[in-house]
Amino acid sequence: MPSLSSIEMPMEQLQQFQDIFRGLDIAYGTYVIKAERGDGKQAGKATVVRKPPTDDLWQKHLDGVDPSLGIIPIRADNTCIWGCIDIDQYPLDHKGLVEKVAQLKLPLVVCRSKSGGAHVFLFTKEPAPARDFQQYLKDAAALLGEAGREIFPKQAEILVDRGDTGNFLNLPYFGGDAGTRYAFNVDGTAATLEEFFGLYEANVQELPLNFPEPPKQAESPIKDGPPCLQALCAQGFPEGTRNNGLFNIGIYLKRSAPGSWEDKLVEYNIKHVAPPLPNNEVQVLVKQVGKKDYQYKCKDAPLNSFCNSGLCRSRKYGIGGNGPDAPQIASLSKYASDPPLWFLDVNGKRVELETESLFTQAAFQKACVEKLNVLPPTLRKQDWENMLNALLKEMVETEQIAEASEDTSLNGRFMDLLEEFTTHMQQAMDRDEILMGRPWRDDDEAKTYFRMKDLDNHLKRNNFVGLTAPKMAQRLRDIGGEPLPLLLKGRAARCWRIPSFGKQDAPFDTQTTRIEGSPF
Repeated sequence: MPSLSSIEMPMEQLQQFQDIFRGLDIAYGTYVIKAERGDGKQAGKATVVRKPPTDDLWQKHLDGVDPSLGIIPIRADNTCIWGCIDIDQYPLDHKGLVEKVAQLKLPLVVCRSKSGGAHVFLFTKEPAPARDFQQYLKDAAALLGEAGREIFPKQAEILVDRGDTGNFLNLPYFGGDAGTRYAFNVDGTAATLEEFFGLYEANVQELPLNFPEPPKQAESPIKDGPPCLQALCAQGFPEGTRNNGLFNIGIYLKRSAPGSWEDKLVEYNIKHVAPPLPNNEVQVLVKQVGKKDYQYKCKDAPLNSFCNSGLCRSRKYGIGGNGPDAPQIASLSKYASDPPLWFLDVNGKRVELETESLFTQAAFQKACVEKLNVLPPTLRKQDWENMLNALLKEMVETEQIAEASEDTSLNGRFMDLLEEFTTHMQQAMDRDEILMGRPWRDDDEAKTYFRMKDLDNHLKRNNFVGLTAPKMAQRLRDIGGEPLPLLLKGRAARCWRIPSFGKQDAPFDTQTTRIEGSPF
């Protein structure tokens, strides 16, 4: 097919593509491919550029001009108009996936990813909370047998004012109709960009979202049981998983029908396992299940691919309170300030961390308790390091804005708080009031005096850390400050003297609204 060049492409097509995939408007992503990993996925460096994605960048993406454009689906107000299930599996039966989406009547559009996997998109006409997108796509992935896949938006909330941007996804149709990142028509053939617009219109959702539902309880042989077993009984157990699947059905039956579960397991094998296991293997499973009260093997195939733990916990014969309750930790981002800031998802909440809080497990746990009221369990040192390495491997780094670098640097923040302390806080009326924790300004010599411990208290109240006392002293010397003893109230006090910042002479404009009829 011919390439959709900037000359040939009508402006309305470019506009329509932008309208469908609009996301965060203050940043975009790039992914520079460096090599191909052993699993078939293309490896490279992901970077978030903290600048608005221009029309030119969108056009170059459709023209196939490297690097391709990545858009962050979550917006500054924590809403989205699109989301995606990222299926990293190579090779992948795309036609079979499209057929399963249609069979389950899910309003999703399947696209081929740059590495040959699939990006399964959900679209809405109006912005919806990012958390709703996450829940919808997780439920849909469980029904598709793709539970545990990456979901975009990766974050339910982002801290934009702190430099956080979230994770981006590389868009389809890089290179237009001539590219390999195309959508699939319902018959499994590659869709042109114009045909993709038709798929979008056929599947875009109105609000509120109607969340995907597992097989109806009344029709399911696994009533009030794990949704994974419901889906597997409806769709069939994948090859090589019949034995483990029937073992978990045995756990369900032992809970739901304790007086007759052995006979029912034989019956379920015949009705719901294709082809059924030989009777002698079923009898071995009966003996195994009967030995003790097992928990469901949620992490093993085939259950893990259809897992919907949130729904399962609500079921009478689901995992209930016995399921895994460790916090879900994911989506590490780094903002390249000085020092760097880190943003991490813990149970869907965005947490800002310093390097020490990320590197040291005890400091990380403390941060989670302070900010989320959650205490993650202590992991073995090797497990903690493995988890960090996995997060760092997939980390997205956000470039710092050059013109804002001084304000967001450690030195810049220190100077802002120093100026605030010496000019905006309550001032000492005379030199002795320095003992009350107030800075005193000598207008004749344009110098300000204060005690270091009072400045330090101000910094702590504003959650400023990162500079030791010697480093703060050096910063003060750098601006012409010097330590000196002062005689205050008849005793010596160690103080600092620095050049005064500009004085706020004009009063702040505090407008008041007069109420009609009020005498005041």
